[in-house]
Amino acid sequence: MTHLRAIGAQAGQATASSFQTILVPLDGSEMAPVVFMTAVEMAKLLTARLHLLRVLTIDPAFPPAAHTKPDGLEPMLAADAQAELEKWMAAVVDVDFGPAQVVLGDPWRQILEVAKDLDADLIVIGSHRYHGVERILGTVASKVVNHADRDVLVVHRRDRVRSAPFEGPEPR
Repeated sequence: MTHLRAIGAQAGQATASSFQTILVPLDGSEMAPVVFMTAVEMAKLLTARLHLLRVLTIDPAFPPAAHTKPDGLEPMLAADAQAELEKWMAAVVDVDFGPAQVVLGDPWRQILEVAKDLDADLIVIGSHRYHGVERILGTVASKVVNHADRDVLVVHRRDRVRSAPFEGPEPR
């Protein structure tokens, strides 16, 4: 994360005061630990508050009876996701975390809605480099970037990044 330190040193106090609230949407992918640690490093450098988010989607292939309330699928998935986000937060010291949030809906729209509700200064999101139909229709990250009214940092996995320095919950 030396590149973040260099950016922080070059930017000075103006940047440090500009990013006080950072939203980090995390999914269950292999990219999540890289995104998380990038956001953690930024939060430490900028003394910003970090908010973790998980957006749940229900595959239309699930039978409707599986996600009815009150004993349906959504509460179980939400509880699992909340517990997972809390594990991520517990694994790091010296970072100011806001309450983790779990919401249901269209990921890019929910990310933007939560960012607006929090008045987040920055969204840190991972890129999955989809191909085919997802490339044509747009990935969640590209939709967030294209529709956001605030700054967005897209974290890419590069060949030189072999693994994240933090091993969070297992990818799904």
